[in-house]
Amino acid sequence: MKLGNSNGNNTGKKYFIRGRDDQKEPKPENRRKADKFNEWFACNQQKLANFLIGKYSYDEDVFYNTFMRISEKILYTGMSISDYKAYFHRSYFTNYIQDSEKESRYIAMPAYSNLEAHHSNPYEKERMQAQLESDIFDYVYHRYELREFELFKMYISLKPAINYHTLADITKIQAHNIQRIVSKILTDIRGNKVLVNRYRDI
Repeated sequence: MKLGNSNGNNTGKKYFIRGRDDQKEPKPENRRKADKFNEWFACNQQKLANFLIGKYSYDEDVFYNTFMRISEKILYTGMSISDYKAYFHRSYFTNYIQDSEKESRYIAMPAYSNLEAHHSNPYEKERMQAQLESDIFDYVYHRYELREFELFKMYISLKPAINYHTLADITKIQAHNIQRIVSKILTDIRGNKVLVNRYRDI
C-alpha cells in the first residue's frame, strides 16, 4: 500500500507544508503568486504529464509532489519563476531521480526462521494485512474531515485502477487538491511508529 480541501477556490485557504506546524500565514502577494502558478498548472498538467509519459519517466506521485513543493515554495518564500514549464520539468526530474535512488536502497530482508511463524500461513498474513488496513482507515477517520477521509480511502483502496485524474473526474475536485490531501495524510501515517512497525512486521 502506498500510503491536499477545496474545489479550486483558494480564498482563505490554509496551505500545508510537511513538518512546518509553526508556519506563519503567507503574505497576500505570495498567495497571489502561488495562485497564478496553480492556475497555470491546472491548465497545463495534462500536457506536462504527456511529455513525461513520452519520455518513459512519468510517476504520478512524483508529478504531483513536485507541483505541491513548487506551489508551497512560492507561497512561503515569494520566489519568482520566469518560465513555469522549464522550472517544473527541472524540478520534476530532480525529484524523479532522487525518488528512484531512494527506492533502490530498499532491499528485501532475509527470511529468518524466528520471523517465519505467521508468514508460513498465508491466511494469517492476509488477516494481519486486512486488520492493519482497517486500523489505518480508522486512524484517518478520527483525525481528518469526512471528505478528506473519503478521498483518501477511495484513492488507496482503488489504486492502481484509479489515479488522481480519474478520481478528480468522479469527485469534481481538482487533481492537485486531491493529491495534497492524500500526501498530507500519508505523511501523518508514516510518522506513526506503531502503524509503521506493524507494516514492517507483515
